[in-house]
Amino acid sequence: MKTLTAAQIGCGKFAWSQDFPNMKKHPDVRLKWACDVRRENAEKAAAEFGVPKVTDDFMEAVSDPEVDFIKIATTHEVHLPIIQAAARAGKHIFCEKPMAMFDEEAYRIIREVRRDGVKLCVDLNRRMAPSMTALRKKWLSHKADPKHNPWQYVEKMRDPLPEENLPHLLIRIQDESASYGLGHLNPLTGGGEIIGESVHWLDLACWFFAPALPCEITAWGSSRLSHGIYLKFTDGASMTLDFTCSGTFDYPKELYELTDNAALFRNLFFVENNYYGMPDNAPEVFPMQAYSGGVREEGFDAYLRKYRERVSASSGNSKTLEKVDPFTVDKGHYAMLDAFIQAIRNNTPSPCDEIAGFRSTYLAQRAIESIGFRQTLPIPVEKITPCIE
Repeated sequence: MKTLTAAQIGCGKFAWSQDFPNMKKHPDVRLKWACDVRRENAEKAAAEFGVPKVTDDFMEAVSDPEVDFIKIATTHEVHLPIIQAAARAGKHIFCEKPMAMFDEEAYRIIREVRRDGVKLCVDLNRRMAPSMTALRKKWLSHKADPKHNPWQYVEKMRDPLPEENLPHLLIRIQDESASYGLGHLNPLTGGGEIIGESVHWLDLACWFFAPALPCEITAWGSSRLSHGIYLKFTDGASMTLDFTCSGTFDYPKELYELTDNAALFRNLFFVENNYYGMPDNAPEVFPMQAYSGGVREEGFDAYLRKYRERVSASSGNSKTLEKVDPFTVDKGHYAMLDAFIQAIRNNTPSPCDEIAGFRSTYLAQRAIESIGFRQTLPIPVEKITPCIE
């Protein structure tokens, strides 16, 4: 039950905002290496977070016999070679999303980690956000024993039609595309927003409706930027994603609404859950992951006040400000890291394993194909459940 030694590979903005703080905070992790192809990035991160070893060659960190696991936060196209090297060295792997850009890469990753007996976790963190796990728990409780308010509007009593009680998850993302580096959109390194970002919400739907499997996908818009995706599951559940890149970070980016059996389950940017249509419907509020201002309340309205407080006192770019004064809601990054650490220590399944990573990549690629063909595409069961040793 020793402390696990880690190596951070990729020292960019995301690593500064999540990986380094979370690993430094975790009581069971010793962060030994900072690695980046731009050595100066690794040196700056090491100085900021007290990391003793620096390199611009990931093989130096992977070859260290003290290292138990690596965290990958690089551009997408180099995930496969890093994972191959780490697996062959017997290191566990915590990989930033997407696990891979293409199906064949994902198949190779599955084979590598299974051959070498290492654990892989993909940081599709929305499934681990405290507010999202609470929302799913509330929905499953209602699904098992539906209760409705006495004033429920019913025109006449009748048996429900087959499609009336099928759950639907609506996800609205309003993003600000000026925040993207061109590497995010480059087809060689980022692949656009479906493969780079919407894997989050494809995975979330798969996790939410498990054990049902996705069976049909329809997508529209741009595979690079604004788009929509409709995903249908074998039990009739469905998800609609509406992703726009022409929004503003002056308003929270993410909204989730699940409807099922005459009830609404609503998640407001990971800081508040609301429930409607049932007797037990008190709102739940959740603290931010990082906030240093003076507003003490929690919840959605409090988040808006915190944001206004922050920007009204700032005259510089808020992206630069994030490094010195983090301001983040809890999207589940620390919870995912902790669950992965416990999986290594207790030899239990990864909280988001190589099959989950594959499915999000596969569905993203099918969505891109659907846009190109302008038609609905099937998701065959043999494709979504690959057999790879």
